[in-house]
Amino acid sequence: MMPNVTKGERMIGLINYLVGPGRANEHRDQRLVAASDIIVDAEAGERLDAESALKLGREMDIPRAVFGAGKLGAKHVLHVSLSLPADEGQISDEAWAKVAHGFAERMGFTGADGKPPCRWIAIHHGPSKAGNDHIHLAVSMVREDGTRWSQHNDFRRAQAACAELEAEHGLRVVRGVHSERGYHPKERERATAKGAPGLDRETLQRALRASSTASLDEAEFVRRLRRTGILVRPRFAHGDTATVTGYSVALRPQSRAERPVWFGGGRIARDLALPQLRKGWTLTEETTTAARAEWQAAANGKRPTTQGREARVPTAAEWEKATAEVGELFERMKTIPLTDDALWAQFARETSGAFAAWSLRTEPVPGPLAETAKALSRTAQLRRFPPRTEHAPMPSAKGAGMLLMQTAVGPSTAAGHALLLAQLRNTMRALHDMHKASGRLQDAERIRTAAMDRLTAVRGNLQTLQEQHLAAQATASGASRWLAAAPIVESEQDHARRLAAQSFPTTPARVPGTAPERAPSSTVRPGGDKDRGRGR
Repeated sequence: MMPNVTKGERMIGLINYLVGPGRANEHRDQRLVAASDIIVDAEAGERLDAESALKLGREMDIPRAVFGAGKLGAKHVLHVSLSLPADEGQISDEAWAKVAHGFAERMGFTGADGKPPCRWIAIHHGPSKAGNDHIHLAVSMVREDGTRWSQHNDFRRAQAACAELEAEHGLRVVRGVHSERGYHPKERERATAKGAPGLDRETLQRALRASSTASLDEAEFVRRLRRTGILVRPRFAHGDTATVTGYSVALRPQSRAERPVWFGGGRIARDLALPQLRKGWTLTEETTTAARAEWQAAANGKRPTTQGREARVPTAAEWEKATAEVGELFERMKTIPLTDDALWAQFARETSGAFAAWSLRTEPVPGPLAETAKALSRTAQLRRFPPRTEHAPMPSAKGAGMLLMQTAVGPSTAAGHALLLAQLRNTMRALHDMHKASGRLQDAERIRTAAMDRLTAVRGNLQTLQEQHLAAQATASGASRWLAAAPIVESEQDHARRLAAQSFPTTPARVPGTAPERAPSSTVRPGGDKDRGRGR
């Protein structure tokens, strides 16, 4: 929750503005959601208009009229807005009332601290132009006995109060460990005008996460990024066309009359800045030279200088290895301290990238896979990234990203995709437990919803494809031995029973010193033998 604190000298003018249409006619259905006990000219839930605004303004200004503003001078009116991130949606007036009362108490407006109270009201009128649900508090800084409310460190106190209220009411922690980039309202207007399903930056972020996760080095990343069809250009060091310090990307314009809108990688998401991406790639003199050549080719509009893994179909051995590695990753995640934010961000980045790669391959319009990638991406973005530290070699989901970005989904590959989906859901489970144990309930719920709800349709489609493949193979002569095995995707009844016992809502949150229940790992070759019950 984001506070904004300003001061003024006209109480009636402020309340008239809050009750009026706003600067862009964004104020709608204005109503009072909470107020100090002494206010009698309006009740919580009452719709407000110009007449009620005048009455409220006069009543709020009584202490100032009686005692004067004193040391406060002309600016005796405090205006605080409390805003939720746009993608957090809206909460009820009752919920906002609890937040407003909690904020007022923590800021010393209510008299709970033993000092005389201040008069205050909280008004709700729907989301802002940028889509943020919010309320406004108008406060008289002259207390009921004429003493002055202290404005010392008021903004820091407001931030601290919001942090406590986020934890108390299960709201997203805005100024915590993780932090997403915001967007300008004009980006939403441009997407609406084009009839696009989402913002340009969301489409670009999906391509960047997929390409970076699927790549082993920087040159491969540049080639993969260009294969997605988006525009990419490097940023060179000042006076040096050999040293690349960053990059920008843009969607390809639909007509020659349009100009591309460029975004720096770090402006799309904190973890997609080039220095952060380089922490996850192999860095040698050879890979640096190859990357420089690919960046220069992109800058000059030339074809890639070479072709790598991105241009071939993955082998059955690569499927087996990557699937087993995701299973091993889940086992290792159980042992990672909750306080290792950088490592948890790496896990989230790779898992998000794997789903983004799958989405790029199979979803012409962003669907459940894209939404899952977005839900995970927040955990990948730290407010401050620590210096790179060396860890013991860790399993990775990067191989899964490569597979999903380069393999079409069909009946013959459904079994492999289904098992990989199950393994990726395990990593989501570990991330969910980490957030829950850390008290970040909103982030935990976001991941649980993605794993349990959005991926259900994906799992159902894979089951249908697998059944088609089994039926076709069963009628063909010389059917493969593995077709007689039980299908990887269980029946809906079995699935429901398993979820009742093992799903996210009934899984206890992991706490330091404990580990979630171990899940068996298995591997599969698409179109080949299924090895069941073998731990990897």
